Amino acid sequence: MTTLGKFGALGVLLTLPLPLVAQQKAAVVKLVVKHDGKEKPTPDYVTLSIDKHSVQIPVRAGRFEVPPEFVSAPKVTFAVDVEGDHILVPNLSGTLFTAEDWTILLVERRYDEAYQWAVPKGVVVRRPCILVFESPDTDPGTFVFYPDCRSKQK
Repeated sequence: MTTLGKFGALGVLLTLPLPLVAQQKAAVVKLVVKHDGKEKPTPDYVTLSIDKHSVQIPVRAGRFEVPPEFVSAPKVTFAVDVEGDHILVPNLSGTLFTAEDWTILLVERRYDEAYQWAVPKGVVVRRPCILVFESPDTDPGTFVFYPDCRSKQK
């Protein structure tokens, strides 16, 4: 066998299993909700949806386990009820579940200075939310402003 043949086969063996393992692994997310800077009780469950499949996942000790099919999905809808508000975030990349710490930021008047610049002028801040995704593997974390994710719980 030639040198190229040995290393070519080894390269295939080393690269093929990695994506398969990543697709088959569940993720555990710690969820924190802050309203006007104060931490609120963790909701009892979150709802995740892909295509026409939805699942309610219990939140225990502030954490929820995301099934592998959601972690590998290109677009996931995340929903949760918090203090009379229904939070609905569509089109999340499933890879965001690998960020181990999620914080949902809600406000009634004004976001903290660290996030104020991300809020477009003229936006009524009682309707949007900011999701902060953090992981020990990334510094700093990532956050995303969602302009219309809050509605009154029915």
